[in-house]
Amino acid sequence: MKNSKISRRSFTQGVAGVALIGAATGFPGISYGAKKLKYGTAAPPSSISARAAVDLWSVVRERTGGEIDFEVFAKSLGLGEKDLLEGCALGTVDAAGTAYSGTREFDLFYSPYFFRDAAHSLRVANGPLYEPTRKALAEKYSCHFLGVGRAGPWNLFLRDDLKSFDGLKGRKIRAAQIEGQLKGLKHLGAEPVPIAFNELYGALKSGIVDGCGTLASLAIPMKFYEVCKYIARNDFGMGLDKFWVSSRVWNSWSKRNQEIVQESFLALEPIVYAKRVIDEMEPQYKRWEEINGAGTVLNLDASAAQTKMAPVNKALADEVFGSGTWDKIQKS
Repeated sequence: MKNSKISRRSFTQGVAGVALIGAATGFPGISYGAKKLKYGTAAPPSSISARAAVDLWSVVRERTGGEIDFEVFAKSLGLGEKDLLEGCALGTVDAAGTAYSGTREFDLFYSPYFFRDAAHSLRVANGPLYEPTRKALAEKYSCHFLGVGRAGPWNLFLRDDLKSFDGLKGRKIRAAQIEGQLKGLKHLGAEPVPIAFNELYGALKSGIVDGCGTLASLAIPMKFYEVCKYIARNDFGMGLDKFWVSSRVWNSWSKRNQEIVQESFLALEPIVYAKRVIDEMEPQYKRWEEINGAGTVLNLDASAAQTKMAPVNKALADEVFGSGTWDKIQKS
């Protein structure tokens, strides 16, 4: 993936950098007359994912003089992530941001400890694995893949206490219908239970599952503290949003506007995703303990789980992407 041509110093938090970008890059604001395009996300408006989309398209709108103008629909279209992806090809939406991809290439990213940390995940996703994932998404959904947004770690949310990852044995843990997460949980001894995200709260409340693995940043916005007592703050996996634009829309843009969209995404991601995760997660963990009591945010020793997952992750990476891929990932 090519590097951004926009200096990241031109960006400040949120959309405050829009005016700076317009002035610095020679795209002054003009009257906006373009038809609004539709961007969909299943995340709530308060989520990092939804706010990042609003910021991105605000910057793009300014830089293209209104030639590209998106309205962000956050959890308001009544569509799940699979529907949003398929909608890019069908015309239901013009662009989307999802965790789900329905591809083995991206499903592996959700295996526990596939990456060392957030920085490593970005280097891998935008480096050795960018082209094969881009190709897979284009072929399956007729979309252009802009890149990943680091939405923060996946944490384990639990109804009962957990002393170590060995304690997952026999517990029913909700998992997304994602190969990496399903295989990872099973390998660590849990019983993964695929449940749609919009049914998760009810499943936790009724005891159908003993816990779930999902984005840590959703702990407070989705009120998981009401149905789970504990949260293990270990980076159990890395949440990576995928940003897509329908090929029919992407191909209708001029080359310059395509460059603006791509460059803006790459330059904004460290601010509207990675920095926000860092800034906002500690207050959420603190709030969790205020609600559920001291000691309900767990810090587990993850070394054994990391060691146990390494051969599984290596086998998956080399199977899906080709022999030697795991070594390339480790070197990134």
